[in-house]
Amino acid sequence: MKRHSILTLLALLSCCFVTACKKGDGWDEYKYRDAGFAISAPFLPIPLPASPDEPNTKAYGIKYPNRSEILITAGPLDMFENLPDKEKLQRLKDLSVQGTSSKLISEKEISLDGHPGVEMEIESGGLHRRERYYLANGRIFAVQSFAPIGEPFVADTDRIFDSLRLLQ
Repeated sequence: MKRHSILTLLALLSCCFVTACKKGDGWDEYKYRDAGFAISAPFLPIPLPASPDEPNTKAYGIKYPNRSEILITAGPLDMFENLPDKEKLQRLKDLSVQGTSSKLISEKEISLDGHPGVEMEIESGGLHRRERYYLANGRIFAVQSFAPIGEPFVADTDRIFDSLRLLQ
């Protein structure tokens, strides 16, 4: 009986150890090979339906309880294909702000694995958002965090944004 109890205890401890090693702090990396990226998050980003305007763009969402959300998208950048990268990024910024009731709060140039990008904070329609856009291999990769104006972005925002990794 004593041997059985020890074996049971060892089995239970082994299971706990494996679970603890797998989960760590509860974050996992999720790879989306068809979209060309990987991202770390506290739970699985859910695939979103394709837009009729951009049927080849893949989108994934992480929703939080206070109407906050993080979106990750990847797709071809067909409409600006003959422009230099700097001009493409300027046009993306213009699409996000100009001709709308949006207000640009901040912007800065960024990069990911040597690929150019831009980060912006924008307010519009009762929401504020942080957006990062990267151009790589004729594609655009975007990470966006949305929160109601007056509310902070979810605490996971920086960590998720910084975890974006391009796949070969």
